Amino acid sequence: MERQDFETQLADALLSEWQRFAASLPVGYEIEDALRSADRFDERTGAAFIARTTDLLTNAFFGSAIEPELGMNSPGILWDRLTILHCKAIFTGPQSPHRRTKDHSHLGDVTVEISDVLKALHEAKPAKNVLLAKEATQRQSAPPSLGQALWDLQVSNVAMWINQDLLYTVDVNMVSEKRLRDYIKFFSVANRRRNTAIEHVELVYQGNLQVH
Repeated sequence: MERQDFETQLADALLSEWQRFAASLPVGYEIEDALRSADRFDERTGAAFIARTTDLLTNAFFGSAIEPELGMNSPGILWDRLTILHCKAIFTGPQSPHRRTKDHSHLGDVTVEISDVLKALHEAKPAKNVLLAKEATQRQSAPPSLGQALWDLQVSNVAMWINQDLLYTVDVNMVSEKRLRDYIKFFSVANRRRNTAIEHVELVYQGNLQVH
């Protein structure tokens, strides 16, 4: 399987799964309830996506690159952008039950944005250095699972997207100190999961996309 077909299939599968999740949420959902639903969806659905990715990866041909990526268009960063655009699609896109025309109609065509990032991903070179390698990431000595990394990226970005509603729908002056502390703690944990996933995507591409 060619690399672009492999990446497109995975991106479509991620988007489709999380569209199902978004459709299951009531319109005007409570943030805490939606986050609990996301955790349950993660537990029920993640293993199937990870297994499918592992199976597809066995027959995927990545090819090679002349030189590594020196900037911010490496595979891990682009997959992160793509999963954020998936959030935009499932929560604000024309087919989303959560779309608020007054607030979301000016956000542009997310389908085009997804297509553009996918095109960049198909051509992305492996990172010369793991761009988000920091103390907050959880290192592992064995090669990471691409399916797990992509799933973790989507889960963490969906959770952060939902929790950001607190910034836009609630008067911060009316929020309790405990809720604000919980909010900060949540983003610390979610962002660590996201950064680790980006690093693991980079490592998988470094292993499969050889630089000559």
